[in-house]
This record gives sequence, C-alpha cells and structure tokens, in this order.
Amino acid sequence: MKRYIIDTCVFVWILQENKRIDDVYYDMQYYQGDFYISIESISEVIYLIQSGKLKILTPYNVIFDLLNDLNVKILDFDLKALNILKELPFFKEHKDPTDRKIIAHAIANRCTLISSDRNFPLYEPYGLKYTDVNQ
Repeated sequence: MKRYIIDTCVFVWILQENKRIDDVYYDMQYYQGDFYISIESISEVIYLIQSGKLKILTPYNVIFDLLNDLNVKILDFDLKALNILKELPFFKEHKDPTDRKIIAHAIANRCTLISSDRNFPLYEPYGLKYTDVNQ
C-alpha cells in the first residue's frame, strides 16, 4: 500500500476548499493508500490562522475532525526523523526549517511527499519521494 505525507500547502488547500487540489482530495477519499500529515504542518497552519495570515472556510475547531474524516494520521516528529534532518544538505535556495522537517518526516517514514514546492526535488537524491500537484 502506498504511503503519502501531505505538505502544509496541500492541507491549506483542503481547508480553503481550493479546486486545484481536487485530484489529490479525490485520491485521499477513494483510493488505497495511507495518508499522513506532519505535526509540523499542523503547527504551521495553527500559526498562520492565529496570526491572521490564513483565512480558511473550514471552521478552526474542526480541523482535527476533518483529518480524521479523511483518514489522515498525524505523525509526531521523532528521533528517526531528526536523524534524517541532521543529514540533509542545506540548500541556499531552500532554507525553510518547517519544510526541511516535513521532508525528513517523509524520508524517515518512507512516504511520498505531496506538495507544490518547486524546491523539494532537490532532496530526491537524499531519499525523498516527491509528487508535484502542479503537474
């Protein structure tokens, strides 16, 4: 069975009911596969909502219910992911610390990372499996 981690941007699109995520959303509801989200993505979304930088259609208090309804499991950042993180190279064109943790999470858990971030392929030689939702 395939294993996927959805990136923060994908989760935000789900919360905003953005049409560009329809194919991934469909896959999450109807296809075989295990879907995960990093606790780092949830922390980032909470920050963006609280700071007023993110407006969502989904009520804030039902975010965890939505994840449950979609059968998306939350992954805690653990020692295995931390060990991957410390081995990842630092690219000058990609400095986002949350993204790097999510990438480490995907590698550590042997999941394909679903995102739109154009810098993520930089990490494929280091074990990242990546699916670009823009394609």
